[in-house]
Order: sequence, then C-alpha cells, then structure tokens
Amino acid sequence: MVFSRFVLQMASMARTIDDATADRLGARLADAYRDGTALDPSTLPDLTVADGYAIQRAAADRRTTDTVGYKVGFTSPAIQNELGVDAPAYGRVFADTVRSEGPLDAADLIDPKLEPELAIRLGDPLDPSATPADVLAAADAVVPVIEVVDSRVGGWTLTAGSAVADNALAARVVHGGRIGDSADVDLSLEGVVVRRNGERVATGVGADVLGSPARVVAWLADALAERGERLTAGDLISTGSLTELIDFDPGDTVEVRFASLGSVTVARD
Repeated sequence: MVFSRFVLQMASMARTIDDATADRLGARLADAYRDGTALDPSTLPDLTVADGYAIQRAAADRRTTDTVGYKVGFTSPAIQNELGVDAPAYGRVFADTVRSEGPLDAADLIDPKLEPELAIRLGDPLDPSATPADVLAAADAVVPVIEVVDSRVGGWTLTAGSAVADNALAARVVHGGRIGDSADVDLSLEGVVVRRNGERVATGVGADVLGSPARVVAWLADALAERGERLTAGDLISTGSLTELIDFDPGDTVEVRFASLGSVTVARD
C-alpha cells in the first residue's frame, strides 16, 4: 500500500474542489462500496483533507441506512507509521455494517484488513472542547470490537485526502457479546493480544491511541464541530487500532483477546 505523508501535511488547507465535484466523486465511492469494486487511484485527484470530508459527506448521503456512530483512524503510532500519516481522521459507522462475532461474509469487500479497537458508547451528548474526563462521564459502555477496514481505492494507493473521502476506510464493525462499564475499565491500560489462525501476531494497549481512547473521543467532538456536527447519546465511537493492521485472507480466523473485556473472534469465509 502507498500513503503520501506530503498530502497529510495539507490537512489544514481549504477545499480545492467545488460541491459538484465532491458530489460526483462521492457517488463513485458509494458505487465502489456497494459493488465491491476498487477504483483506479487516478479517479480521485489530489485532495486536501477538507476535500476528503466533503466527498465523504456526499457518499454518506447515498447510503440507505442510518449512521450509528463514528470511527476514528490513524490514532496509534503503529498505524501512523505503517501508513505514513501523523494525524487522526474520522469516518461514519452505518447500521448495516455492524456485525456480531463469528463468520464474516467478505464477498463484497475488496482487500480487507483488521484492527482491534476499544469502542465507547455515549449515554449523553458530548460538547466540543470536551476533556477526556467529560468523555468518561458521558460514556455508558465500553465495547470490544474488531474493525474491518477496506480501501475502495485500488491497491491501497491512498493519500490522506482520498482515505478521508473513502470514509476513513470503514467497512465493518464486529463486536463480541460482552459490554464493559466505562467506570470499571481503565481504558489506557486495557491490553489486547491478537492471534491469527492460532499464532500470536500483535499486542497493544489503550494508551497507544492518543494516550487514551477517551482523548480520541474528545478529539472527535472538536473535529465534528468544525463541520457543524455533534456527538449525541447512543453514538458508538471506535477509537483506533491498538496494533498494526492485521491481514485477513480467505480462510483466516482472528481472535482478539482483551485484558478485561473478553475476546472477539471473526472468521473469513
């Protein structure tokens, strides 16, 4: 996969494309998601991150199910180093992408990979400029998840702008049967061990995502406010991978065991 650090440095730049272009490119990405077909990287021009969010919004408007939360990506050193980025980004989680653990039908995915994550569910709305303490006060649950990420841009040949446009690479969110009380889980110290086909392939800890998953949610509250949006009660926010990307090939079974939240297992047909 290819990811340009140079483009990420343009994150603060204004949009360079108009609404019609954003709408057209959003339609192309929505079609690629629906059909499970990759776009040629040349389909997306050089984009600022502001362009990417405009395209993401246009693609989201074409989805037929509700948004149930958000995913924040590029929050850990492992992922930032692997993809060559140095700032978080967010995407949207749609109701039809949430799955229970077990076999996963990946027929309509392109080149999926896995990320073990801690997700926070809000019991109350969250204002911009929230502190990590405010996040914990608003949270009503911690959910162990495996996020399935995928690139609708062929070969994972991405820039920061195109990755944001592609809904921050969101594809599926797989959850286990156990939900933790946010008051009882030390998010920074919660660790994971990942086994792929029985072999341990990665470990991580909650502090690897911006120091704490609560800080990730606080970042998201501010990032959404910049675009006129707000976190509300019931939103589920996955806070970024605790490890490097995990390969997920046909026939693979991946188990993610959390220190206090049990395990989540997914198998690819």
